[in-house]
Amino acid sequence: MSDGIDLNHEVTVPEMLMARDHRVDMQRGLIETFGDPVVCFMLNIPGPHKVGEDFLWAFDRGLSSIKETFGAHDMTINKEIREEAVTGYIYYASVHSDAIDLKKVMCEIEEADRIGRIFDIDVLRTDGSKVSREEFDMGPRKCLMCELEAHICARNRSHTVKEIVEEIHRIIEDARRTV
Repeated sequence: MSDGIDLNHEVTVPEMLMARDHRVDMQRGLIETFGDPVVCFMLNIPGPHKVGEDFLWAFDRGLSSIKETFGAHDMTINKEIREEAVTGYIYYASVHSDAIDLKKVMCEIEEADRIGRIFDIDVLRTDGSKVSREEFDMGPRKCLMCELEAHICARNRSHTVKEIVEEIHRIIEDARRTV
């Protein structure tokens, strides 16, 4: 784990907004430089704590799956960047591939097993727009807690942050036992 990250830091809304703006800048820069779609990978972690040993382990597991998938599908990486900050772990890759094909295989990672459910893998087209799961008849992501559509539970605040984070830790623990 990076020496400079304060694992006890509680991320603020302004920090999350700055991190989002930074991601957009990074994505745009990769698109402008290489002219290919960009993969942006993070973990779906609600609440103020975005880093820690479990989260880093899950991130590394997801990153390994992504890189294996690139290789299995002969997708060439133009450039990749990994960042670690109190707002979370993030990976960017400019990939020489069709954006829809790229999103399909990234969704396979998200759906392959329970830990994939905490992965957030976006694919951006060369115009900067995100490829949606719905474009190839995959429904919206499901809630970790109840299997309804995640955006509905998030909007309704159906589950507490504490409940969701506890479930995420259980998912990671279960995945670690299977390795």
